[in-house]
Amino acid sequence: MMMLAKQTLSRISLVAALALCLWVGDGLRSNVGSAAAQDVHVSGPLAGATSVKNQRIWRGMRLHLEPFFAFTIGDEYSRSLIVGAEVRFHFTDWFGIGGWGGYSVAQLNTNLAKQVRDKGVTTNANRLDLPSRENFPEQTGRINWWSGVELHFVPFRGKLAMFQKIFVDADLDFFVGAAFVGIEERANVVGQPAPGNVSFCDTPNDGCLPSQLARSKRTGIAPSFGVAFNAFFHDFLGVSFAWRGIPFKYNTGGTDNNNDGQIDSDDRLKQFNNMFTIGLTFVLPPKMKTTD
Repeated sequence: MMMLAKQTLSRISLVAALALCLWVGDGLRSNVGSAAAQDVHVSGPLAGATSVKNQRIWRGMRLHLEPFFAFTIGDEYSRSLIVGAEVRFHFTDWFGIGGWGGYSVAQLNTNLAKQVRDKGVTTNANRLDLPSRENFPEQTGRINWWSGVELHFVPFRGKLAMFQKIFVDADLDFFVGAAFVGIEERANVVGQPAPGNVSFCDTPNDGCLPSQLARSKRTGIAPSFGVAFNAFFHDFLGVSFAWRGIPFKYNTGGTDNNNDGQIDSDDRLKQFNNMFTIGLTFVLPPKMKTTD
């Protein structure tokens, strides 16, 4: 009987505790539902004032000229070093249109390309892909020039302080558009050299292919998009750090990627090409305006 009384008492206590929790929760919900924000009336010299005064107009109805240096990242076999320029005109402080272009002044072989050149082995199975390992860097695809048009959107801007002594205006510029790319690839070739072709291999009589050093050029069209961080130090001077993505297809290694016994347009693979840009921005007209 004593054991039964203890179990009954425990159950009654549990039910009472649950009832108390429900009652407290209902009271809290009632208080929350009846709460209201306090209406604060501003008086004195700040009454009716705008939230921002004397805001600097860095972009609205101004032209931005930006010479830049860029380099590609994430490349498979060949990295491009690019010198170019960009011009942008902003109709408002948050929207504009621009065009850019650059030329690849140098091509740097990646570590993978160097390994194939130094350690690659040519056999009957891969003779089409690697006629001569010493010439492999010369058969890889590369980009000779770049250009494009883009729309620019600047939703975020603010002020940065360095060491509490140097203050700069900064913003984030998101852009999207189309790019035109000058692509250079290994020329088309079939699996067996035609009689009389001159081979570029070290030993032309061993049946190696004649097209390793032959090149073809074309212009590709691709979407472009990215984001730039801009900092302005003077009425007409600033710096820009931008990332741009340009996905398009090309044959980076000059190889038979679909294993059909020939190298042609079917061997082009989609590449997500990345470019990082460092630019110096000049703004015209040089005199900057401010809001009231």
